Amino acid sequence: MPVHPRKLEKLKKRLQQILAQENLLAHRQVIRQINAELAMEPMDCAAALLYMSQPHLFQPATEAENAGTPPLPPVFKPPHYRNVRYRLDVGKNHRIDQEQLLATLIEESGVDRKRIGRIEIRDSYTLVDLPDGMPADIFQLLSEATVQGHPLNIKRIKPNRKKFREQKRANE
Repeated sequence: MPVHPRKLEKLKKRLQQILAQENLLAHRQVIRQINAELAMEPMDCAAALLYMSQPHLFQPATEAENAGTPPLPPVFKPPHYRNVRYRLDVGKNHRIDQEQLLATLIEESGVDRKRIGRIEIRDSYTLVDLPDGMPADIFQLLSEATVQGHPLNIKRIKPNRKKFREQKRANE
């Protein structure tokens, strides 16, 4: 797919300016963390970030160019784990951050960091996706675990049946 020449030149100039003027150490650390947690190559990460910032960098291909060419599969597919949503009785009001919470979950449960899904820290509680089939003894350990002196009091959240059925129908 051809690139818009003006957009490419503008992008190159902007990248050179940023590299010359900005301290990107923290940004590099975030990229390393993303690469490690998602098991992706740095070039794939860079390509995805470029797409996020410049989705229209490429000129659309004509139908003649697309004829007979199979669509390319996505480069990165994250491993599919079946996760269950849990509610923890700690949140922003308890002055916890995601790294502290992750460290506690990993230390207490022994679950692999890559298997811990989305974490949503709200004001007074947190929602976290953990692997399905958690043994009762691990669940008990997490119930009693604390972050900055505040007990997690983990509870499994039942999925909203109506939303679940609607999503299932949409996927069929």
